[in-house]
Order: sequence, then C-alpha cells, then structure tokens
Amino acid sequence: MLFSYVCNIVAFIKPKNNMFKKPILYLAALFLVFSACQDDDSEQPNPIVDESPFIRVLLSDQDKPDYYFLNPKTNKIEVHAGQFAAGRLYTSPGKRFAAVINTDDNLVSFFDSGVEAHDDHAHIKGSPKWALTKAQGSRPVHFYGRGDDMLIFNDGDGTIDHAKESTLHTAPTTRNFSVGVAHHGAPALFKNGTIAVTEKDGSVAGTLPERVKIVDMQGNLLHASTIQTGGIHGEAGNGETVLFGCREGILQVDDDGAQRVIPNPASFGTGWIGTVLYGEASGKFIGVRSRTGLYEIDLEAGEIKTIEESSKLYGVAYDWHGERLVVIYSDGLVKVLDGQSFQTLSSKVLPIDFPASGSVGNPVFSASEEFLYITNGIEGKLSVYDMETLELAKELNLPGKPARIALLGSVAHDEEAH
Repeated sequence: MLFSYVCNIVAFIKPKNNMFKKPILYLAALFLVFSACQDDDSEQPNPIVDESPFIRVLLSDQDKPDYYFLNPKTNKIEVHAGQFAAGRLYTSPGKRFAAVINTDDNLVSFFDSGVEAHDDHAHIKGSPKWALTKAQGSRPVHFYGRGDDMLIFNDGDGTIDHAKESTLHTAPTTRNFSVGVAHHGAPALFKNGTIAVTEKDGSVAGTLPERVKIVDMQGNLLHASTIQTGGIHGEAGNGETVLFGCREGILQVDDDGAQRVIPNPASFGTGWIGTVLYGEASGKFIGVRSRTGLYEIDLEAGEIKTIEESSKLYGVAYDWHGERLVVIYSDGLVKVLDGQSFQTLSSKVLPIDFPASGSVGNPVFSASEEFLYITNGIEGKLSVYDMETLELAKELNLPGKPARIALLGSVAHDEEAH
C-alpha cells in the first residue's frame, strides 16, 4: 500500500510542461518510491537458512575403522582413525561428545567435537579428537545419558559402565558396577540420580529381561520390581518417568518405584512396541513398531494411540530439540510431523537408496534444527535437506561408505552470549 500511495504522489507532483519544475519535491518522491520498493521486497519469503556454524556430523564407516568428521557449514571433512569399523554413535547429553560403541569388540570410546554448547551461544574448545576415556565391558549395547552422566549397559555380564562428560579427557577408564546377570538390558537415569534398569529373572527363555528395578549409582537396590512381563525391549525417560516396551504394552516406572503397564491396543495382536522415544521440547513419548506403526503413549489417559500405521515404515527420530518427528518410509517418502499435534508439516518422496534385503548400507538419518541429514551407504554420500521444504540443500561425497551418524555441537549461530 505504501508503494501505491507514493506512486500516486509522484503522479500528482510530476511537472507536465516543465520537467525542472518543483525538482526538490520530485526527487523526494522518488526517494520515497525507492524506499517503498525496498520495503516491498522485504516482505518476500526468506532464503534457505544456513546451518549453524557449530553443528558437526560424525559418521562411522561400514568396513574401515575410519570416522568422518564433517562441518556442514564449510563442507570440510576430516578422517579420524578409530580402532574398529561400524561403531554405533550416540550423542552425549551436552552434545559435545559422541559415544562410539563397538559391541563385538567390547569397546566404548568417545569422540570430542571441539564444540561446547550453551543455551544461546557456543565456543570452540580445541580441535576434534578422541577423548581419553574408554570402556571395555562385555558386549556393550544400550546407551543412556542425562546431565553429566552417561551409562552403557553390558549385555555380556549384566554390568553398567558409567562415564562423565566432564572427565572424558582426564579419566582413562569408566567406572563399572554390577546390576545383575547377563541379558540384553537397558538403564535409564532419573533426575534424582537413581537408575531404572532391566532385570532378568529367567521366567522367559532368551536374553530379553522381564522386570525393571531401581538402583543407585553403585548398583544397590532402592526399589524392587513389582511387575513381571513377558519380555522387555526399548526405553526412554523424561527424568521422572521411564517407559519400557514390553510384550503386554508399555511398562511405566516412576522415580519413586511405582510401576504399571499401559496395555497394548487389541489391534496389536501378539505384536508390541520395541522402540520408545521421548521428545524434550514436545514432552511426548512415542512408540515405534518396525514396519508397522507409530504411536503416541499418553500417560494421562493410560493409553497407546495410533499416529499412523504402514508396512513401509522404516525409521523415526526426533529432531535436535525433540520438537518435530522425522518419519521415513521404505518407498522414499519422508514426513516431518509436529511433535505435539502430529500433524504433517512437510512431506516429500526423496531419492533414498535402500540396499537389497540382507545387504549392508542401510540409510541412517539425523536432524538438526534446520536440516535433515540422510546417508547413502551404497554410494558413500551424505544428503542434506531443508526441514521445512525437504528440498535438497547439498550432497556431499564421503571418503567411504557410512554406517552410522550422530549430530554434535550446537545449533546456536553466535560464539558469544547476548
């Protein structure tokens, strides 16, 4: 409207017989027109937002003990030699480090991104490198972190390795303590410093545990299990409550020792949720059944609610803050869902390469605040997509074929606080 108004002014004062009449007013009007045009341009959609200069990507290689450390802002890729290939990668609670787990080789190591995150800014702290601390428990698998603490459950002997982010460059080893017998277990930390951890009572054949108890940071029993299940797998917590997937439904364990089972919907039949996720920003618990469906676990209603079901469901993950859900299907369809309402924010079929059944090279993915990172384990590439539009922002060739991915660092755009 400003532009139209100024144009009318120009037409009104423009001299018809003498082009030099009222020159000052005419020039002033032209200046207003120029300003109005600038204001009009500012109302156009913003260009794609650049990635934070403090985001880092760590990738393990399928075949070689090489770890690729990438700065997506500059496209710089560093190769860091590790001890073993195909390490599973987990971002530390502070997001500076990655825990690298090599189960078959009985090793957990930690990689330092060199980025120290704060709420609204970040600092560069030295160069990216391997930290000093290592754990050598028997068959380490499940990882869980909260605050300064990180726990790794060792399936081979039923112990937990405990590491602190603040001492990863000074402590040569983790602290190890026993919580029971060997099984495929998982720990989860409460805000009060206690641990909900799975327990094997032998009532079900195989390695899956049947119970959950609460122990202190030395493994001493605080609250005994009150519910026996037909098998447990998958866990997530919000600091006060931890949810475990079990054959009967969802086992809820509170920090005061209270336990209950939220039953499976009748439509599940003999199926059950084996993966549980929690979104920090959304405050929602999500259950995933591979190649079956995605579900909200409503604690207030005590109910498991269907978000969507599909036999093509491939993977689900929260973004950096736990605000949005990224859902990927085996036909290449990618959806970004609001983490609270579960409404679709963006949806697009992307050229994702899935290997033949039984082959290696499955795509893995992770999302920052602005971008979605998806690997191509067949051709050795990393594709980066804008989270709002799912348009390709860039594609990078890697030195090898990626196996796992972790995002580290900070989504802040400034190095100093404001």
